[in-house]
Amino acid sequence: MSFERGQDGTTLLESLSSASRAPGNSSSVESIDFDVYESQTNLSKGTSRTGRTVLQSSLKWMAIALVGLATGSVASGIDYGIEFLTKSRFGLIKSLINAGCSSTVLVLVHLVLCTSLAGIAAGLVCFVSPYAAGSGIPEVKSRLNGVDLPVVAPRTLVAKACGVLFSVSAGLPCGKEGPMIHSGAIMGALFARLTTRLEPHSLLHEMDLRDFIAAGGAAGVAAAFGAPVGGVLFALEEGASFWNPQVLLQTLLCSSVAALTLNLFLGGVDSSGFGTLGALGVLTFGSYFESNATSYHIWELPFFIALGIVGGLMGAAFNALNVPLSLWRMRNVGAAGVKRFCEAAVVAAIIALIFIVPPLLLNSCYVTDVKQYKHDSLSITCVPSEHHYDSTLGLFMTPSEDAIKVLFHDPEPFHSGLLMMFGLVYFALACWTYGLGVPSGLFVPSLLSGAVLGRLIGQAVHTVGAVAPAGMYSMVGAAASLAGMARITVSLAVIIVEATGNTQYIIPILFAVMIAKAVGDLFNEGIYDIHIHLKHVPFLESDAKVQLCNEKVSKVMTRQVESLRSAESLERLSFLMQTSHNAFPVVDGTGSLLGMLSRSVLADVARECPEGLETEGPEAVDLKPYVNLGSYSIHESATVRRAYALFRSMGLRHLPVVGHGGILKGIVTRRDFLEHLTRCAV
Repeated sequence: MSFERGQDGTTLLESLSSASRAPGNSSSVESIDFDVYESQTNLSKGTSRTGRTVLQSSLKWMAIALVGLATGSVASGIDYGIEFLTKSRFGLIKSLINAGCSSTVLVLVHLVLCTSLAGIAAGLVCFVSPYAAGSGIPEVKSRLNGVDLPVVAPRTLVAKACGVLFSVSAGLPCGKEGPMIHSGAIMGALFARLTTRLEPHSLLHEMDLRDFIAAGGAAGVAAAFGAPVGGVLFALEEGASFWNPQVLLQTLLCSSVAALTLNLFLGGVDSSGFGTLGALGVLTFGSYFESNATSYHIWELPFFIALGIVGGLMGAAFNALNVPLSLWRMRNVGAAGVKRFCEAAVVAAIIALIFIVPPLLLNSCYVTDVKQYKHDSLSITCVPSEHHYDSTLGLFMTPSEDAIKVLFHDPEPFHSGLLMMFGLVYFALACWTYGLGVPSGLFVPSLLSGAVLGRLIGQAVHTVGAVAPAGMYSMVGAAASLAGMARITVSLAVIIVEATGNTQYIIPILFAVMIAKAVGDLFNEGIYDIHIHLKHVPFLESDAKVQLCNEKVSKVMTRQVESLRSAESLERLSFLMQTSHNAFPVVDGTGSLLGMLSRSVLADVARECPEGLETEGPEAVDLKPYVNLGSYSIHESATVRRAYALFRSMGLRHLPVVGHGGILKGIVTRRDFLEHLTRCAV
């Protein structure tokens, strides 16, 4: 076999080995192949995922548990940090009020504090990791769908976890739950990659990495809401495109460990001491109403249905308003850099100004002895502050999570006009904030917007003798609003029930979320799907949600295919490695498909040359031991719908199309399906 050097001083072997990635594709979005690679070489070495040892399986379960432990620990740190920064900010404002400072001084100090905190969060996004912006749920969802986005890097975890501390503490209308989900997903990816050091027991197959990311995301939900079951359902409903019973159990373990870890840490601070459990998650809605006030009447169900309808309309309006704003940001601000940093600082300053002015100008304090669920910020502008609260206008200065609890539990009636003003202002600012260059979640803003709606309807219904407390309407409205924006149903209902510790309201909540989703779907997609499409991510929806034309797969496939023979020369292999393809069909002498050979495996073959390989003729390499003989294929007469279902359900990157006798006719990729869907939509 000849290894003469070319004009650039490299041998064919060296050039072949160095081309493990497609040239020119570093900035393009690639797909991930979740298919099990069953070549003769892998099976003989025992490295196929189907040949897992007991030690490897046990290692995966232990690593999954460690992901939950790490996610719960990170969530605890985020919660402690936000509580410290928020209390410090409110404490300074309150001390200035007690010192008799003028309103101008209060406004200026508040502006500086909020803008500085938001600036730190924006700096982490704009100059450390642009993928830390937003909730991260669209990116994680895309990664689980098989799109190779760099969203699970360690630097993204640092920027996300640290940045959300400052964005929430700055008083922006955002939550920490979405970033916790993203942080958990990154934790899952990091622990999966750590197993590469445990050869030959490594778990780093793309299927394993996908399972770890899904489990980590579920652990993030469990840590955020104290809802391990809700976390599993959220990963199933919203995140994972591929699922099986074993992944279900592993995800449940990860979520349970995350919730347990968080309980241990929060119990050491909020309860009788370390080891005391029952603290739930970082966002809990408190034990609900007393047992004598937990009922509702059958005639109140239409009002809950109405909440679902209005919640769906509210969510659709939020999504529709956010689209042009997001497009403007993409065209004029960019994903990183000084422009995005300045936008975040300006928006934070404006929001800080809007939130502090109403309580200062429109003081509506009242005296009450009821203190439960009344945050200290509700009395921040009241003088004297003892037993004086401004529950309505005080919501502007109250952390969003605590404002939800106030609306759920405060027995005092709210001023309907002022509450409506707060709701409209907060809704508009939340829409403006989503997509800003800071780590931020959508759960809390949508829950709070819906809670205001539900409280208004609940107080109105109480004038005609409602049985259910007004806070219950607030809870149902919160669920309906989030369902209308994100289009999640079952997992949301379970999360709300787990976070409140009550099951008696599951029926109204289920009615509301299902109706809200149905109403929202009449107008547009969920906010996460919208942002996936805005970023032009090649995302494959479930076949039940897409419009596929009644065509044969032969009409969609790419016919010009670069294929390999079972024995190829190094010159031919080197030529193919310079193309943009990431896998190649391998055929026999008659043109029948033998299987697929990935670019990475082909590079490994080159590194092993010339030892251990048989040759047929000058410089020929026998590829049969390295071909994935179990590759899926489909007949050219099959419909596009069947090919799409096979491609998506099995997590494929390439799907060869064959004719009679297994003759290779073409190949179908993710982009071929998306182009077909675009034509069908037109």
